[in-house]
Amino acid sequence: MPGFLKSLFSGLRPAPADPELDAAVERVIARLEPRLKLAGGYPQRYRASVAHALRYARNLAQQVPGPVDINREAYTKNPFIRAIFASPDEFQAALCLSRAMQDYLKGHSCSIGSQLYAVVGMRRREKGVLGMEMIGDAVRHDVPQTAVCFSDHTLTSISRSEAETRELLTESFLDSLVGQVADRIEQLKQAKQALEQKRGELMARLHTADAVERSRLQAELEETLTQLRASTEQLDLRRYADYLDAVLLQPERYLRLEPVTLHLDDMGIKREPGQGREIRLVDMIGRDRRRWSVALLHCQNPGVVPMTERLEAASRWINI
Repeated sequence: MPGFLKSLFSGLRPAPADPELDAAVERVIARLEPRLKLAGGYPQRYRASVAHALRYARNLAQQVPGPVDINREAYTKNPFIRAIFASPDEFQAALCLSRAMQDYLKGHSCSIGSQLYAVVGMRRREKGVLGMEMIGDAVRHDVPQTAVCFSDHTLTSISRSEAETRELLTESFLDSLVGQVADRIEQLKQAKQALEQKRGELMARLHTADAVERSRLQAELEETLTQLRASTEQLDLRRYADYLDAVLLQPERYLRLEPVTLHLDDMGIKREPGQGREIRLVDMIGRDRRRWSVALLHCQNPGVVPMTERLEAASRWINI
């Protein structure tokens, strides 16, 4: 075949198969709007933006610190574990007794020696307190200090290996980005519903209005109809790909990780560098703009909790 013909026809060859990307595109469309499969351009129209967001999400998942071993021995030796959990009982409640772990264990058998990995997300709060300080040889009371505490521990992406947990986290990050698009579309739908309601109210008022009022209402109705046509156009399925591009091609605007370094003493009080134990965290800033501190945990025998400890934990919750 002549060179120019070979070049011409080579440009018509289909792109090489990429099962991972195809699965990601299908996941995105299924979560956003399944009808997009019938709107034309599927899946090619979405491959570039989804591929970009998938790479970004996977890179973020690799930046989450850990895995950190979590057990009673680690609690005594690892300042990171002591910083994020107030006591061994708290991390047991967050792990072994958490709903996420129990749901996972219902579908996965775990025997003694089982290894599990999970991502923990938690809220970090700082509050002013009054404490004691050694100033030279004297002890000063009521010294303003800043205490750091963690709460609302939530487990996600539970699996039997670090690699699988990071892949589950990648999917979670991708879902979060798609959620940004879904939120925008939902806002557009609500705006359209409000305009439709306003149109109905104006038309009803026109039936009983006098001549002067009718002129004003007619002008308002025309403006409302113009806005409604624009709103309808915005919700055309063919526009959804543009909304996806706006988020998936600029994912750092909607989801990011920020490293945080704290220096804490054994009481969780912030200190200057060199005065406390260094704690390194990563904060995730996502859809709600609030910060979640995240880390990858590794635990052994997560589902093997003695019945006496289960009863004691349940009793503590009942008495709260």
